[in-house]
Amino acid sequence: MRTVLGVSVGSATARGVAVDAVDESVRSAHIVHSFDPDDHLQVALDLLESMSRDQMVERTDIVLAVPDDPGARARTSAYSTYEADRLLVASELGAQLRYLRGTGQLEGARTVAICDVGASGTTMSVADPATGTVFTSVRTTLFGGNSCDEQISRYLLSTYGADELASEHARAQLMVSTRTAREQLSRLRVAEVAGPFIGGPVRLWRNTFDDVLERSIGSLEDWVASVIVDAPCAVNALVMVGGCANIPSLRRLFRRDLMLPVVAPANPESLTAHGAALMAVDAVASRRHRPRGATIADAVPYRQATMVGMVGYHDAPRHRSA
Repeated sequence: MRTVLGVSVGSATARGVAVDAVDESVRSAHIVHSFDPDDHLQVALDLLESMSRDQMVERTDIVLAVPDDPGARARTSAYSTYEADRLLVASELGAQLRYLRGTGQLEGARTVAICDVGASGTTMSVADPATGTVFTSVRTTLFGGNSCDEQISRYLLSTYGADELASEHARAQLMVSTRTAREQLSRLRVAEVAGPFIGGPVRLWRNTFDDVLERSIGSLEDWVASVIVDAPCAVNALVMVGGCANIPSLRRLFRRDLMLPVVAPANPESLTAHGAALMAVDAVASRRHRPRGATIADAVPYRQATMVGMVGYHDAPRHRSA
């Protein structure tokens, strides 16, 4: 039994997923939070080393998915990889597309828009999932997990706090507690937030959360719609990935106003790491079937079947509803 490993680098977390190279079943999954923005890559590398030891994964059977420059994505296939220190490094977009394609969630879609709502901002990429061709990719800091947490923290402090209690340390702890509450509100209607509040921990209801973020979510929707309208080709579907893709009001607004199918996968926050692991499965298969003397660059991506002509999604007008 051969195990491969995928690890994703985020601005707030590093995630790792180990899968069986034969049946692609998940053998192990881990997450590490990084509170130092200058330390996120090292946190991911430490997680990679730890999981590779525990699962006895060869370094050549590891794919590390990293953030890349959205403006440079159109220059090469999203599925491109390069070797560094005996492991493969891939674009986070390529890992996301690989997971979505491998799980059948993009069947019939010739062109998809990937809306990656992460901690530090949102990236929109329009790509062909069959070939990995990227038609456009842009990023904004209008909306992200950190900005959400800052807005909610300010609201809670102004409503329940006291200036003399809100030290720098207390504010930092409140941000952590707010992030936890945001994650809980993707499943629950109320979450408890500890912080420098006069009466102790307070309850944060989902409708209050939605009210505080309403304007920011509306601005994000306008930006996403403009990217779809300006895309050089018709978009067949929008896929929401990243931790903030779990926000129910964000999903609801996109589905209501954007005139195209909206795909919201389960566990969108761990999707990149899982896709990186599937890219590692592909790399193992490519090495196994590669003719003698061929290089990794010569190999065609494993199971990269064309999707042209398959039914499922249809070309849709590239604009919002009224």
